Amino acid sequence: MSRLRDLADAPLPAQIALATLCAALAISAVTDLRQRRVPNAVTYPALLVIAICLLWLGGRTLLLESALGALVCAAPLALAMWRGWMGAGDVKLMAIAGLVSGAAAGWPFSLAVLLDVAVAGGVLALSWILAAKAVGHPRPRSVPYGVAIAAGTAWAFLMGAPLF
Repeated sequence: MSRLRDLADAPLPAQIALATLCAALAISAVTDLRQRRVPNAVTYPALLVIAICLLWLGGRTLLLESALGALVCAAPLALAMWRGWMGAGDVKLMAIAGLVSGAAAGWPFSLAVLLDVAVAGGVLALSWILAAKAVGHPRPRSVPYGVAIAAGTAWAFLMGAPLF
């Protein structure tokens, strides 16, 4: 309950940035489950709205500090994308999570988000493999990682650092 109280007391731009992150995560999880993609129509507007909120909240200084959080979260996924293991939408969604988490509590919190997403991704992959095996299907070649990004980010924000 304390986290909800923290959010209610946060400045308006922080509330808008967090709400935008939540909306982007929810929509992306659903579209990734249904279509196996995280659409640009979600990620680009979310990045823009969050960047504007961060400028409003703390100017270029906060935006640049938050960019480090985005880099911490997105760089490992960008390497995986370069190897063909992940889609670009996942990378952009992680950049959004890193931008907000970097603004909320600095790049160490963005690292916590990355680690929570990795754990959620492992649990998701194992669940999909076991479910396929249970019904006699071959092992899945991919999993909707947007779901893991949403779950891990939500977990980090609910259990991690203070909001803004």
